Amino acid sequence: MTFTRIAALVSIFIFCFNLTACSDSNQKKEKHYKRALEYIKIDDEKAAVLELRNAIQLDAKFADARYQLGLLYLKASKPKAAFDELQRTASLDPDNLDAGVKVAEFYLLSRKNDESRKYVEQVLTTDPNYLDALALLANLELIEGNFVQAEEAIDKALAQAPENDKFYNTKGRIFIAQNKWEESEKLFQKAITLNPDNFTNYRTLLMFYKQKKDEAAIQNLLNTMEPKFPDNPQLHLILADLYQQKGEIDKAESEMLKIVEIQKESVPARLMLVDFYKNNRHFGKAEKILKSSLADFPDDLQLQLALAELSFDLQKFDQARSIIDTVLASNPANGGANLIKARFLIKEGKNNEAIELITPLMTNYPKWADPFYYSALAQMRIGKTELAQHSIELALKNKTNNDRYHALAAQIYLSRGITTEAGKQATLALRINRQNSIAVKILAKSLVQAKEYDKAVEFILKLNQEAVAGDAELLGILGVAYLGQKNKEKARQTFDDLMKLAPDNSKGLAFLTALTVGKDIPQGIKFVKKHIAQSETAGHYLLLGDLLTKNEQFEEALQAYQKVQELAPDNPQGYILSARLLSHLGKIDETIIQYEELLKAKPNSISGIMGLATAYEVQGRLNEAKQQYARALEIQPNLPAAANNLAWLLASEKGADLGEALRLAMQAKQALPDQPHIADTLGWVHYKRKSYSLAISQFRQALENRPDDPVIQYHLALGLYGNGELQEAIETLEKALNNETQFEDRGEAETLLKRWTSEVAGLSPQ
Repeated sequence: MTFTRIAALVSIFIFCFNLTACSDSNQKKEKHYKRALEYIKIDDEKAAVLELRNAIQLDAKFADARYQLGLLYLKASKPKAAFDELQRTASLDPDNLDAGVKVAEFYLLSRKNDESRKYVEQVLTTDPNYLDALALLANLELIEGNFVQAEEAIDKALAQAPENDKFYNTKGRIFIAQNKWEESEKLFQKAITLNPDNFTNYRTLLMFYKQKKDEAAIQNLLNTMEPKFPDNPQLHLILADLYQQKGEIDKAESEMLKIVEIQKESVPARLMLVDFYKNNRHFGKAEKILKSSLADFPDDLQLQLALAELSFDLQKFDQARSIIDTVLASNPANGGANLIKARFLIKEGKNNEAIELITPLMTNYPKWADPFYYSALAQMRIGKTELAQHSIELALKNKTNNDRYHALAAQIYLSRGITTEAGKQATLALRINRQNSIAVKILAKSLVQAKEYDKAVEFILKLNQEAVAGDAELLGILGVAYLGQKNKEKARQTFDDLMKLAPDNSKGLAFLTALTVGKDIPQGIKFVKKHIAQSETAGHYLLLGDLLTKNEQFEEALQAYQKVQELAPDNPQGYILSARLLSHLGKIDETIIQYEELLKAKPNSISGIMGLATAYEVQGRLNEAKQQYARALEIQPNLPAAANNLAWLLASEKGADLGEALRLAMQAKQALPDQPHIADTLGWVHYKRKSYSLAISQFRQALENRPDDPVIQYHLALGLYGNGELQEAIETLEKALNNETQFEDRGEAETLLKRWTSEVAGLSPQ
């Protein structure tokens, strides 16, 4: 036999073998597929899924099997898996029009209108009269505001199926969008007449009446729906929402409990009840439901993470950490557990580490709002307010009805001086949750910052007066609002109430002192000393030191600033103000000797190292000052005063290492986010980096707590000028120069004011 003949026989054998193998494989996949269909008929969905997967394993392009698997995933509320299978089906078998429509629906729900339209047009190209595609096209056109095209599409569907209640429902919604109220109502009622058992028709009509605010019609319709759909969870959810809006929380709770009773095996129903309790601040009930649910479903990850999150909110940190550690041990990439881990980092002041952990979550879960919210929170706390604003806007884009998100947005806008938007966001937060105390305070602050003092007073006085009387921050805002109204007596009384409530509130004491003694500085000193006898705080000693300095009682002022250093060694103000006074008195050499003697006896004394560093700084021995600040940080790595002062020196020198200065300034800011001189330093670093808007934000924040500090006013003026806001820069610089307090850069400030004024004159029209 020739070689050619042998080769031919081998080829025939291989071909026949492959043919037999293919035939065998096809038979096997068909058996799996048919068995799956049988399982579907008897509602054994798990077995059906297994058979379909076996069929697909034998033939990855088995479109019918993928289609059935997609439908099963839809039924099992696994949208991502369902979408993947249906999209593959539509790709493998363009003639499967139902798969194409369902993929289009997924895209429409995800707001990807262009992708949705592509699939709808693909279906209608195959069958121009395919009803579900026409209905979907009508919805797509409605969403995009193309009312004529929407009506054409739904009329085409109705022409073929005049008894289809869903199409009347859709047409009614198209008419609502055009304010055709009477026609809409008739269409919704027609849908109910055609299919009185379809709950969706009643729900749409109910939403229509809610939009019209027709309370009588709402109640009449509910009276029809309740006996007709007693076991429909959606109805009980609607009723719960209505009761909630009316403030009838007990009735709302009853409806939510009915949902859980109807859907005993539904974890989402239980989580919904947990959210209800949390939103109404019934945290104990929420915890109880979660624990009982975990007894029923011990392996459910959603319940575990919900309990971890609630535990964190209730400050049961050990319980929360235990849960997330267990989850992460088995699944290190779990998004929910990593987000709670990031929240722990934020709580510990490790905001940069938290951002590193959150950033991948924002990329991997772009529709999940919480990572954007916590990113915004962390960014705000390190002074990156522009990035914080961007993150919170993305959070609100994904979830518009969360009061915490709106409240944080209001805080961020307020910190950036965008008072109108801050007020809007605070108002939205209060519409969702009238109990949001943060939003209350921000709205009050935004009104004061916008100089709408009458509105601020009216708003605060309308609140629960017992709550106001027990809240030092609200009393402080009210006092400032009264000052804006020039009602000094009411302002004085309010700050007096504040000091009785919070004797350690130094800002309140500053206002009360000014309102009580006016410009009588000796009386002011006595007044502050009297309050110090009741409450020794660093802030009170700072105020005393300022007054003593103005009264030229310099030795006593130095003692006051030294007391600040004792009481608050982390606070840079005591060192900074002491250094300014020592410089004025020319006592630097004597001070350095004292600190050096102290450090011989106690080489790791933080107050000694910081005092010596400050004295070196005043003497102009900047390298030695930097060495001492670095030494302090070696002993106490998170010492904000040392980080702040070293950041300032680095940013102010030629060829500055602005990256290191920024790191140190942010480290200090994380530790003491409300401290004015730290905000001033961070602003100065941003200014040197030419990030003027970020610098302005920090300088404004610093001035909230030291409104008359000419140095910070001067820095703000520089930032405003760098940002092109020339007129406001001039006004701010004038404020600094009108201040009686002397400051090192006054001469340079005066020169700048003349130059800037000339620039404005040159820009003015002739």
